[in-house]
Amino acid sequence: MSAVSRAFVYEQKDSWLYKLNPYVKITAGIILIAASIFFFSLQRVLALFAFMVIISASARKLRMNLGSLSISIPFAVIIFIGEFLLGRNLQTGIAYAFRFINLVFSSSIIFTSVSPDEIDYMVRKVFHARDFSFLISTTYKFVPVLASDISQIIEVQRARGVDFETKNPFKLLKNYYTILVPLFVVSIVRSQQLAEALELRGYGASEKPTFIYEYGYSILDLSFMILILAFLILIAFL
Repeated sequence: MSAVSRAFVYEQKDSWLYKLNPYVKITAGIILIAASIFFFSLQRVLALFAFMVIISASARKLRMNLGSLSISIPFAVIIFIGEFLLGRNLQTGIAYAFRFINLVFSSSIIFTSVSPDEIDYMVRKVFHARDFSFLISTTYKFVPVLASDISQIIEVQRARGVDFETKNPFKLLKNYYTILVPLFVVSIVRSQQLAEALELRGYGASEKPTFIYEYGYSILDLSFMILILAFLILIAFL
């Protein structure tokens, strides 16, 4: 799996961030995303970026989250050039570019710290929709599986002589089309296997299913939320 794919895929690690209540993690992530959108000055966006880097590094997942930068940097450069062409000054262009980087980076922190089981738990508790929560959590679980399937199919097609390095965009598009058919077939087979597994395990037999475990709140959850709110209030007055 590429570094870009790993930047938005959950991987369990033994750190404090993964021990937080899932509601706290989602709430903190939404706050960070909102701050990434509403902070405009260069000082604030740089302070927010440094704060998220510290969070990611302390949770021992900085290398994983840095994969998101390979997505955001090219677009950030385009944003910077666009602001420059519109007559904005250098500081404003850098600030707008970092706003986009912060938005992607904060989203990466959320995706890689909340497990599919936690998503399923929260959706069921809030919306009381078992099928809808199962759909969301299963889709989330199959993101790394789909990425792995695409990588394997590309390697197989490359071994058969398909050129994915050509500079001709039309030929490259045609060659990538050879990935779609086997990927579609593999996805159909896997969905059939999943349906059979759910039927054998009695999915839907109980109208009010119970949970194996419940998520409680701790001092760590309260401390983390206080830290985030205090930091945002602090940089709001920069």
